Amino acid sequence: MKKRTLEQRNAADLAAVLKLPQGRRLLWRILQAAQVDAHGFVPGDAQATAFHCGQKSIGLFLQSQIADVSPLILAQMRAEYLSEVTSNQNEINKESEELHYV
Repeated sequence: MKKRTLEQRNAADLAAVLKLPQGRRLLWRILQAAQVDAHGFVPGDAQATAFHCGQKSIGLFLQSQIADVSPLILAQMRAEYLSEVTSNQNEINKESEELHYV
C-alpha cells in the first residue's frame, strides 16, 4: 500500500472513531493516561522520567493525529469530559444531601 493511501486510511479510521461518543471517551482516557499536559520529569529517578516521557510521547503522537483529523475535536472531548465530571459531582452532592436529611 502506498504511504499516502495508508495515511488517508488511518485518518479515515480515526475520524470514524471520533464520530462516536464512546470513541472520544476512550481516546480522552488514553490521552489522560499518557499525561500529555504534565511534564515527565521525576526528580532523582531517571528511569521513571524516561518512562513518563515515553508515555507522553505516545500521547502527543495521538493528540497530533487527532488534531490533524479534526482540529476542534480536542476541545469537544475536553468539554464532554468536564460535563460528565460535573454531572457526576452533582449526583454525588445530591446523594450526600439526601443522606444528611434522612
